[in-house]
Amino acid sequence: MKKIYFLILAFVVFFANAQTEGILVLNEGGAGSNTAEISFINNQSVVTNNYFKLKNNNATLGDTAQDIKIFGDKIFVVLNISNTIKVINKSDFSLITTISTNVANPRYIAFSGNKFYVTNWGNNNMANYVAVYDLNTYAHEANIPVGNGPEKIFSKNNKLYVLLKGGYGLNQFMDVINTTTNSVESQVNVGDSPNSIFEKDNLLYIMSSGDPYSASSFGTLTVYNTNTQSTASSTTFPVGVKPSYMDTDGTNIYYMNEASIYKTPIASPSINTQPIAVTPITVNSYGTAYGFNVVNNTIYAADPSGYIAPGKIYAYNLQGTLQNTFTVTSLPNQIIAYNSASLSTVENTKASKLSLYPNPTSNRFFVQGLNSGNIQVYDVNGRMIINTQYTQNGIDVTALSKGVYVVKISGKNNSFSEKLIIK
Repeated sequence: MKKIYFLILAFVVFFANAQTEGILVLNEGGAGSNTAEISFINNQSVVTNNYFKLKNNNATLGDTAQDIKIFGDKIFVVLNISNTIKVINKSDFSLITTISTNVANPRYIAFSGNKFYVTNWGNNNMANYVAVYDLNTYAHEANIPVGNGPEKIFSKNNKLYVLLKGGYGLNQFMDVINTTTNSVESQVNVGDSPNSIFEKDNLLYIMSSGDPYSASSFGTLTVYNTNTQSTASSTTFPVGVKPSYMDTDGTNIYYMNEASIYKTPIASPSINTQPIAVTPITVNSYGTAYGFNVVNNTIYAADPSGYIAPGKIYAYNLQGTLQNTFTVTSLPNQIIAYNSASLSTVENTKASKLSLYPNPTSNRFFVQGLNSGNIQVYDVNGRMIINTQYTQNGIDVTALSKGVYVVKISGKNNSFSEKLIIK
């Protein structure tokens, strides 16, 4: 009977996934206008703007959306001027709760174990800190003081890596936080105005743009070894090159300078002088692109459209050929993969480079191609029995009974689900 239920569930969810997979675009909205929103673009390239309002009885998302992340079956949206964090049900997009405790000029969010962490510029009472919350109850637990202007935050094992951009000034450091003690244990110079970070094979890649107003402040690509907790290399960009964004497909680094997109191998990064694409985004004193992400083998560049008109998203393949242009709402700043299904038994339906092994297994499994991400394991009744961050030690399943399970794997740039057999 369970086997029949499992197969029926697989078919139903597979059919639903075909309609609900795609990308989410976070639209910042005008500061002070309460026009932050989310656009959903499905795999058939159909755009649905004001998606949060549509799914929540015309309610507004908030003021100045800064960050969006999916963890498990929830979507977290950080709203800067609203000083709130919205938690949304991934399956039906309904609002679960709004967090406002110890939130002051929030910026970005990360997850580790059963906690989540939010960088805050703070206010007159407390400036520059990382707020710690319980992932299950949403209760505030602690504030961790950090350096000036904390921005992007990345979780790896029991460490948090916080890029310090300087707030209204300038900074050039990355704070390393021990999540066991909730304290900064070291500070690393990564170049003026760090803006992007990702990890592969225990190496962090950190892009810094340099001071935009100083010719003597250079863009920098820093590689940091998380095993030795030391800088492995630092590459300086030529004079006048101020890279503003960086992302990866797991094999190559993609970054933007002004309106151009560049590409270099992760294994041997170098400074390229020829872009793979030049976007139509205007370059002026306000800046250029407003967001940049690589998702499911597609490069997305976000155009603020003069900060007045509805923003645009330009989609390129990995070779730099324009594939599509989408019109969204005001000031798009992030693009992430999205699948509304809360449980999927589809085996590798996406062109993913990830694979689960050994399968069947009796004690532990690993995910080839995954360095960090979220792992969820469900039984045949749809109950989530494991929800954890992936590490290089794999996932221990010795406590599970023999049978069939579903593993949901969510990496930085893609996600998929696969059947797991415990023997």
